[in-house]
Parts: sequence; C-alpha cells; structure tokens
Amino acid sequence: MPLAVSLIAPSSATDPEAIAAGIRGLEALGVEVRCDEPLQAPHRYLAGSREHRLSRLHAAFDDPATQAVWAVRGGYGAAQLIEGIDWTRLARAPKPLVGYSDVTVLLDHCHRHGLPAIHGPVAKAAGELFTGGTDTRAVVRRQLEETLALIAGPTPLDYPLTAYADAPATLDGPVVGGNLATLASLVGTPAGFRAPPGALVILEDVGEAYYRLERTLWQLVHGGALDQAAAVCLGTFEGCTPYGDTPLEEIVAETLAARGLPLYTGLPSGHGLHNRPWRYGAHGRIAHGRLSIAA
Repeated sequence: MPLAVSLIAPSSATDPEAIAAGIRGLEALGVEVRCDEPLQAPHRYLAGSREHRLSRLHAAFDDPATQAVWAVRGGYGAAQLIEGIDWTRLARAPKPLVGYSDVTVLLDHCHRHGLPAIHGPVAKAAGELFTGGTDTRAVVRRQLEETLALIAGPTPLDYPLTAYADAPATLDGPVVGGNLATLASLVGTPAGFRAPPGALVILEDVGEAYYRLERTLWQLVHGGALDQAAAVCLGTFEGCTPYGDTPLEEIVAETLAARGLPLYTGLPSGHGLHNRPWRYGAHGRIAHGRLSIAA
C-alpha cells in the first residue's frame, strides 16, 4: 500500500501551478496525495482566512487514510492558527506534520503537545524533481525520500556539522528550532518558543541582511528562548547579505556569548538546495563532526 499524505496550506498563498507540480513530484515517488478542496481561498497574501486554514488543518489530521500532514509552503500565517487548534482532536490519530520556515511554529507546538513533527522540505519542493540539472534533482529526490522514510517510521539519520571555536567535541540533547525570524517573532507571545533543557537548537534563515539576523538572534537570546539550551547549530542562510568581511558565525557566537552557548555550523537544513529532514524533538548527539539523530 502506498504512503498517503494530506496537504495543507497553513501560511502564505502559493501559485496553484507550483502546488500541482509538487503533487506530481510526490506521486512520482509513489505517494498518494489527498487534500480537501479548495486547499486555498487566498486572503491578502495568506492561503485563506484563519478559519479556512484551521478547517483544512483539522480535516487533514482527521483523514484516516493518510499517514502525514504536509505543508505546501511557509511564508507567513502559521502563528495565527495556534490558539484555534484543537490539540485533543489532533491527538486522536497522531501523525507527523511536515514542513519548515513559517511552519516552524506549528512543528514546535506539535512537539509540545506530544505529537510527531518533521522539519523538512515543503510539499511544493517535490516539483523540483522535474526542473534543474541532474545533480539538483538527485539532491531533492534524496531529501524527499529521507522525509518519506521518517514519515513511515522513526529512522536514524546523521548530518555533517563543524564545531566553531572551542565548542565541545561531543554533546547530546533534543533537537529543536527552525527558522530564526519566525522563532524571534514569537518572543513575548503565548506561542513563544522556549528551548527544552539541554536542547540542540537548529537555526536557519533566508534573504536577511546580517544586521537583521543579529537583531532577531538578540531578541531570541535576550527574550529567554535559549536559556535552557545546550548549543546552537546553524543551518543554511540562503541569500543573506553580509556586512563587509565579518562572517556570520562570528556575529552569532558573539551574541550567544551572553548565555555561554557553544556554536556549530554547516548543517544541511534550510532554504537552500540542501534541506535534509530531521525529526523535531528527537534525541541528537554531536560527535566526530556529525549530528546523529536517533530513531
């Protein structure tokens, strides 16, 4: 029996052609794709009103024929749904939510409520199986296949990373985090992110100038979100504008010094081509230049 997934659009509106291409890509991998129509009822830049997006989210989790709920894209809007989600309803037949970027807030709250979540490619990324060069398609396919493996069941995966400065060679803890701007935007709200004790916090972003990245990280650090974290691991920062010759790692390390947090870099997670999936909240271990996430 093929794996079946439910699509949702919890954040920004998406070009219907991009959604259709993503569906074709998932189907080419043997996935049955289901969604309530209309998936989107665009409202400003959102995929629908708050009520529309909530109704589609609940319906996706209610569908007994699917094994995961997959966001078509990020953007903005997921935080608006938090207070309206019926978590008891979602827990009746728990299945992982998949996505990243703005979907970070939903992944974090799924984890808080004891529900599975996967930080990984959005569904429209599967459309890239039909575009780009051979190497690009191979990378996208591998990442999607890893995501499908995580949906099918807990699977151990490991990822390259580099210790920055005097960061410990080994470290253990739950793996959480996601998009830096999204997490920082939640500081001071009921949905605010708080890293659990000993957490390895992955951060990534896209299209931000370095001063904006420093500003959002400062907000996250001094808002208390990382008070109990053990370390920060940087993913990709695609299209982020540097300031002179100052490397981003130096800026981040300086900001983290207020909490004495070690820094690791180079994780293939984020808005670039390399966006490998990882199970949100799973136990991670840093050793020998790798981050291993247990099944």
